[in-house]
Amino acid sequence: MRKGLADLILDRGLRAAERAAGAVMADPRGQEAVARAVGLAQRGLKLLEEAQERALHAAGFAARPDYDELRKQVARLKRKARELSERLETPRPGGRAPAGQGNGSAGGRSDGSP
Repeated sequence: MRKGLADLILDRGLRAAERAAGAVMADPRGQEAVARAVGLAQRGLKLLEEAQERALHAAGFAARPDYDELRKQVARLKRKARELSERLETPRPGGRAPAGQGNGSAGGRSDGSP
C-alpha cells in the first residue's frame, strides 16, 4: 500500500520533531529550558485551580477539595461503622453480650453478683 502525500509529510515532520527533541534533551541548556517550562506550567495550573476554586465558592458551588474532604470523612465513617458492627457481632468471653445488649440489667450479672 502506497502512502499518500499527507502521510509522507506527517512521517517526515515526526522524524524532524524527534531529532529536534533529542538535540534539545542532549544539551544541558535544553534540559534546563524544558525543566523551567514544566515548572511554569505546573505553577500556572496550580494558580488556575485556585482561581477556579475561588470562583466556584463565590458562586456557591463546591470545588474539588471540598469533595475530596467529604470523601475522606465518608471513608472514616464507614470504617468506624464497620468496626462498631464487628464489635457488636463478636461474642464476648463468658457468653456476655456487649454493653447495651443482653438481659437489660443496668450493669452487673444476671445472677445478682456485681
